[in-house]
Amino acid sequence: MFLWDSGRLEGAFLSALVAVAATSRRTFPDRKAISDKRAFETFLGRRRLFQKIQGVEYRGELHSIQHVFYKWLRCELVHEGGVPIDIEFTPDDGQGGVSVRAGGAPEYILKLSRNWFVELLEAVRTAPADSGLF
Repeated sequence: MFLWDSGRLEGAFLSALVAVAATSRRTFPDRKAISDKRAFETFLGRRRLFQKIQGVEYRGELHSIQHVFYKWLRCELVHEGGVPIDIEFTPDDGQGGVSVRAGGAPEYILKLSRNWFVELLEAVRTAPADSGLF
């Protein structure tokens, strides 16, 4: 929350995504049966909000929103140290919801509302595997 409150969005998102990865691994502990990627995407995919979004167009293909969070946010932040230039965090509308929008020509930028950060934290906080931790 310190990073978030200090305007360090990438650091805050990275911390939230690492927390999601840890919780997903606690939810699906058998590494032989399920990969980190699959655990992460399955964990988020069980949340109602993630189920409502059928797909997101990004880089010319349709992806699940949880795949976008794993591959292009979590992996890019961990391995490359930043968010891809064609993903942008947008200000929230003030109503507490989340939004995702695929930008068309000429930008071709995927726009994610900042409230996704709150949703990621809530996924971790309310996970049965994390009961008693928070």
